[in-house]
Amino acid sequence: MIRLTAPAHAAMAGLSLCAAVTLLSGCGGGTSSAPGEVVTVTTTPTVTASAVPPTAGTTGADTAKSDVAGRRFDLGTIVRVKNDGGVPVIILDRWTAAGISDSTVAAEGVRLHVHSDAPYQNKNSKITYRIPVAQGATFTYLHCVAIDQPPVQKSSTLDEFSRLQDPEKVVLLTLDPQGRAIKAENDPAC
Repeated sequence: MIRLTAPAHAAMAGLSLCAAVTLLSGCGGGTSSAPGEVVTVTTTPTVTASAVPPTAGTTGADTAKSDVAGRRFDLGTIVRVKNDGGVPVIILDRWTAAGISDSTVAAEGVRLHVHSDAPYQNKNSKITYRIPVAQGATFTYLHCVAIDQPPVQKSSTLDEFSRLQDPEKVVLLTLDPQGRAIKAENDPAC
């Protein structure tokens, strides 16, 4: 079975109409025919190839490089956001959590809670990490109302997260196995 694209299908319909008109009029494109003579018109359809879909593994989401593949979580501040082939990429300044090793943060994350102390520190502001943002990633903004109350939370965006200010600018990223951010929450410091 031959599949025709829309332009080829329209061309075939036009040729068929032309052939029918020719047969009914008795005129075959400049040649004449005697009454009762059968005129045969042969048409050669033109078939246009359709575009080939992209090969798996070549989308921007697959090519944006992550510096944190293998981690399940990362903690720090967003220095800036870049675009890599249509994929937003967070440039993260990694922070440490008091009393928790980096390997524990990477594997288990940290519990974000309302606080007034300084449980997170930036010990090295010269090294940053590229973390692509997965399509459909969720950003949850947490805001401290009072130290003795749970934080107020609302849905947010990567753009809003890139502009967080002290004391709420520390973020916890949840990562997929390829090192892409699939979830982000900020620290609800008071």
